[in-house]
Amino acid sequence: MSVSMADVKKLREMTGAGMLDCKNALVEAGGDMEKAKEILRVKGLAKAEKKAGRETKEGLIRSLVSEDRKKGVMIEINCETDFVARNEEFQKLADSILSSLLENPQNANRAGEGEEIYSQTIDSKSVEEVIKEAIARIGENIRLSRFVRYDAQGYIHSYIHGGGRIGVLLEFKAPSTDEKVLRVVQDVAMQIAAMRPEYVSVDTIPEEDLEREKRILMEQAKQEGKPEHILEKIVQGKLRKFYQEKVLLEQAFIRDDKKTVGKMIDESGTGVEIVRFERYELGGL
Repeated sequence: MSVSMADVKKLREMTGAGMLDCKNALVEAGGDMEKAKEILRVKGLAKAEKKAGRETKEGLIRSLVSEDRKKGVMIEINCETDFVARNEEFQKLADSILSSLLENPQNANRAGEGEEIYSQTIDSKSVEEVIKEAIARIGENIRLSRFVRYDAQGYIHSYIHGGGRIGVLLEFKAPSTDEKVLRVVQDVAMQIAAMRPEYVSVDTIPEEDLEREKRILMEQAKQEGKPEHILEKIVQGKLRKFYQEKVLLEQAFIRDDKKTVGKMIDESGTGVEIVRFERYELGGL
C-alpha cells in the first residue's frame, strides 16, 4: 500500500527514525501509526543490541542539584565519539537519567556502576530500555558508567569543567547559601577539579590508608640508606607532603598558593565546612 509523506514525516518526528525506515514501517503496519511505532522500536532495539559491544571512550560528566540544594546527583555517561557527546539528544538523555536519579528516593546517598540502576524507570520505561532506544536513534553505543547521589544535612554544590570532562559534587555546611558562601564553595569545587584531592581533611583519612602510606614512606627511607634513628622524623616530614598533595584543606589554594584551602575558607568568614566530595573525570578517573 502507499502511505502519505505527511504520515511519514509525522512518524519521523515521533520516533527520530530515518524517513525510509518510517515509510517501510507504515507500509508494514498498513498505515497504523501506533503499530508502525512498535515496528520501528523492535527494529531499533535489535540494531542497538548489535552496537552494544562497541567501545565508549567519549561522553559527558553531568550533574543536577535540587532547588533547595539538599539533593544532588552526578553521572558519567559514555558514547563512541565526541561529536555525539555534544549532540543535544545525547545531552537530553543524560538529563533525563539525572532527573530520575534525583527523584527516586531509593537512590538516597548511593553511588555505584550505571548498570545498578538500569531496572529503574523513566516515564514507565526502564533506564536500560531508554538507553537502548537512544542507541537506535543516535547510532552509537551508549553506556551509563557510574553515578553518585548526595542527600545533605547541609547543602549540595556541583561544578562541571571542560565541557563535561570533569565534574565535582560536594556537600557543605554553612549558615546560609548566600552569594559569598557560594563563591567560596565554587572556588573549592574548582580546586577539587584541578588538584584531585582524595580526602577532605587529615582527620578523614581512613586509618588503613594512613598506615599504608607510612609503611611505604618508611620502606623508601630505608632503601635510601637513611640512619635508623631519624627514620621516623623523615616519615613525618614526607607525610606532611602527602597531606599537601592529597588532602583538600591542606592543599595550596589555586588562586593564592601562599595559603591553604583551609585557610582561605577560614579567612572568608562564611562559616563554610566541607563535608564530602566526589570527583569524576571522563574515562573513569
